[in-house]
Amino acid sequence: MSFDPTRIAAYTADDARLWSWTDEDEGTHVGYIADHEEGVSMGMAFVRFRRGVRFEFTWPYDEVSVVTKGSLTIHTGGRRITAREGEILNQPRGVPGTFEIEEDLEMICVHYPTFAKAQGLTLAEYKADTDTDTDHESSAPVVAPRGPEAGGGFFDPTTMQVFSISDVPQWITLDANHGAYVGYLADKAEGSPMGMAYSDFRRGGVFEFDFPYDEVAAVTQGAFTVRSEGRVFRVRAGEMLYMPKGVSAVFEIEEDTVAVGLHYPTYEDGFGTPPHQA
Repeated sequence: MSFDPTRIAAYTADDARLWSWTDEDEGTHVGYIADHEEGVSMGMAFVRFRRGVRFEFTWPYDEVSVVTKGSLTIHTGGRRITAREGEILNQPRGVPGTFEIEEDLEMICVHYPTFAKAQGLTLAEYKADTDTDTDHESSAPVVAPRGPEAGGGFFDPTTMQVFSISDVPQWITLDANHGAYVGYLADKAEGSPMGMAYSDFRRGGVFEFDFPYDEVAAVTQGAFTVRSEGRVFRVRAGEMLYMPKGVSAVFEIEEDTVAVGLHYPTYEDGFGTPPHQA
């Protein structure tokens, strides 16, 4: 399915328009649904790594990865942390780390800014260059991490962290009768460029939403039906739902559902108030 930045839609890894990193021998696959060329502010990708993969990285953007299958270990700043199915790995810009994949892994990854904005070349240009073994390391932009003055909080934008749904410090009740809750882990006040929250919806609820920001939801559990602009489609665990700013939809919750929502701009920038003061 082609990506349309004006429509709500669900995507799977099979919809990736460009597998910008693919190595069958090593078992590394990164497939983008959208980036700057598609008119979005966040890069959106599916990642699949086979057991045994290990590599070092330093991202030029802030990336959030939601584990939908398997687990991975990250070595960073003298620490060893592990992200498991249903958990979130926050990877701030300029912070080095090493991925160690101990079982087959699948993730949904969202980053701000886009690859093209951060790298200075589009994904298609990058893929063309890597296919011809062009060296990007020497020309890659050097992005400094945030200084220590930005760190120290529950959510720390200066270091890599893993979060689970049990880490949500405070839940916002959307509908107590139908069991609809949102719990923010980070927003503008925490130094995050994106809003980052878990959503927990019980089976049987029906809700209508539209947002003042673009949101990507990584569904980790359950299933629901979306009705928007005359279209009806189902979203399942392991899939990515894109919701553009100002486009309304009705959500019919068919199974108990958990998702991770990532949006730009932040809740505070979109609504004018921090999420827990709304």
